[in-house]
Amino acid sequence: MNIHFKNLRGTKENKIILTLGMFDGVHLGHQFVLSYLNDMAIKEGAETAVMTFNPHPRLILQPDTEFKLLTTLDEKIQLLEKFNVKHLFIQEFTQEFSRLSAFEFVKDILVSQLNIHSLVIGYDHQFGNNRDGNYERLQMYSKQFGFNLYKLPAISGYTSVISSTKIRNKISEGKIDEANEYLGYNFIMKGKVITGDRIGRTLGFPTANIEIDNDKICPKNGVYYVKVKIKEKLFYGMMNIGMRPTVYGLKKQMEVHIFEFTREIYGEEIEIYFYDRARDEIKFSSLDELKDRLLLDKKNTQKYFKISG
Repeated sequence: MNIHFKNLRGTKENKIILTLGMFDGVHLGHQFVLSYLNDMAIKEGAETAVMTFNPHPRLILQPDTEFKLLTTLDEKIQLLEKFNVKHLFIQEFTQEFSRLSAFEFVKDILVSQLNIHSLVIGYDHQFGNNRDGNYERLQMYSKQFGFNLYKLPAISGYTSVISSTKIRNKISEGKIDEANEYLGYNFIMKGKVITGDRIGRTLGFPTANIEIDNDKICPKNGVYYVKVKIKEKLFYGMMNIGMRPTVYGLKKQMEVHIFEFTREIYGEEIEIYFYDRARDEIKFSSLDELKDRLLLDKKNTQKYFKISG
């Protein structure tokens, strides 16, 4: 049962205030937890730390189910760093680890290995084998092992409905604008640019085809308004996800047309920020009809971002 430690910022000290969870997406609900963690760290003079689990428990405990992540591990690390987390503990999730009781987890990992000073949990947080770890039991363990315990208040109003599952559903339905509201930022896809069939180039709309992590969730097929980050520079663009029925595509592809960009970027990694869904994927009767629609899509994208043609 390996724990991988990442120092995101600062120097690790013995006085650690920790919270734990999957933090898939690092959405607004998670950000509320991180804000509370930072506030308590200031009061205690402690350094913030997050423990997360990799792979996702669903991938180990339910390997036959279709399950995709909002954020890869690398993306999660970058987001946690943005929200001022200083230290990250990545617990390897295995069948053996899943059988630990809450008491064993607290004693053997949080206390013996991490030597936590304080622990922050959500108001309804449960963990351990059969989810036998709750606030009441943690209160006993905190007194037994000598660490502080803080329970977040329930998040009322707008943020109470936020969950990683709900955001995954929104993305699968193509409701990117709603997913972004729950995330608190624009949904991101990172991928390596791979060689395509260059059909877009013949239509005057060259595209960068990208390959993403297999465990990453992909939005519903269609055309999207996006921004593309290449070597720290942002460009406007429109992205198509789907089978490309007009040219009888044989597999799902993700390709983005980047405005005002001509450089070859094969093999490079780019980041795509999703803003909204423009339309469904459509089968056109000819390439000329497809080209006309791409011209309209570009105009609509420019209108969406309020940029000149």
